Amino acid sequence: MTGSALARIAWRDSLLTLGKWYTGWVAIDLECIMQFLRPALFILLTVGATGCGCSPASGGGYMMQSSDATGDASADATPVDIRGKRYCEILLGTLQGDNLHVDVYSTEGLNECPDAAWALEDTAALTSATASDLALLNGPRYWMLDSLAGSTLQDATVRTLGGIEMRKAGAIDLPAASVAAMSKPYLQHTIHRNSAFHWNAGQTVFELIDDAGHVYDMQSFSAQKKPLTEAALATLGTQLTLPTGWSFHTRTLTSDLLLTASDGNATVVQDDLGNTYSLAQ
Repeated sequence: MTGSALARIAWRDSLLTLGKWYTGWVAIDLECIMQFLRPALFILLTVGATGCGCSPASGGGYMMQSSDATGDASADATPVDIRGKRYCEILLGTLQGDNLHVDVYSTEGLNECPDAAWALEDTAALTSATASDLALLNGPRYWMLDSLAGSTLQDATVRTLGGIEMRKAGAIDLPAASVAAMSKPYLQHTIHRNSAFHWNAGQTVFELIDDAGHVYDMQSFSAQKKPLTEAALATLGTQLTLPTGWSFHTRTLTSDLLLTASDGNATVVQDDLGNTYSLAQ
């Protein structure tokens, strides 16, 4: 087996995790990825950057940097009423020397990733049809925000992948050595984003608290590893393998919760089931 083939195998699982983060963060943030979040926003995850770069950041994570979106400007709208909204993503990866380039496509704003069509998606066929080195499926996922602001889409062109219509949320480039580091849960990752997440008063939020007392609010949950539903999240803590000193709990908001990036940077973590959280305090 060639070195290139081994690299593809070694990166496969990490790419899937990256997709969830991308979704989690990106979709939720990264101006880059957030671009596609604007529901209606077709917005799929808002990555918004045709040339998203990635460089080491604090906490063992990576800084995702986005460029101006190149898609349809009309897609620039504020995503509202997205809580519980289902979406799926397909990640197409290409090895470029010592780097991995990943294009992220999402159903956000187009459809809710119908089960029958998603079940028929074939990564080998996608790899061949798109001339990619890797094709990974990420989803279904569900938003836990009520609305999202400040996101933009990279490319509003609708593309059918397998049997599902999607749009390009964004793209990122990673050094090969950085990909594996993103595969571990409960690590802080610093990302660049210009979007804001909003939860309405009266909503239930699901939170992780780390061993230093930092609070992270769930922005999206995944049904890929386990068939999770929003109703089942109340007991999610019993299903997680939390690090020593970490805890999971729920609370009902007595006022609106708004999370904005500090100086354009946000911190996210992912649990061992692929659910994504943003640092709140």
